[in-house]
Amino acid sequence: MALMGSVAAASDRAALIAQIEAGGQNEFEDERHAVEVSDCQLTTYRWKQVEGEGWVLWTSFEFPMLSVGLNENPATPEIDYYVYAEMEPPAALVFFKAKEGTDFSHEKPFQRKPKGAYTASSRGDGTTHYIERKTEVFIMQQGPDVRAKAEMFTTGYIRYVQEYCTYTG
Repeated sequence: MALMGSVAAASDRAALIAQIEAGGQNEFEDERHAVEVSDCQLTTYRWKQVEGEGWVLWTSFEFPMLSVGLNENPATPEIDYYVYAEMEPPAALVFFKAKEGTDFSHEKPFQRKPKGAYTASSRGDGTTHYIERKTEVFIMQQGPDVRAKAEMFTTGYIRYVQEYCTYTG
């Protein structure tokens, strides 16, 4: 009986990870987005089509999910944790904020000039990308179905952190 319970729990966890990753995946015009969950670590990716260079990793955030929360949306209280803009093309934004006393990495290519202190990324032997430390960021997706994706991502993220990343003892 205990084995069946642990198999079911592993299946539930895998389903939540799949929900978060599906909600964070988007491709529209010259941008691609993806997220990966590994245990309680989240990594986001945004690639941009750059003329003459092809697909370039334009931005990536990596953080422990327990120390970074989703900002509530004060503009439209009926939608928690993301902003949806009904424009052409539609857009959805999810805002992240580090908890007090913590920060996280934000990786960018050197085509985007650093705005402060940074360290070289191990990507491209430290010659193509750099890392800044951040306490607040957002991901924005554009195109069809972005509202459903933002809803899927945020509800999955919140539930996953509550069920698998909160340590009780």
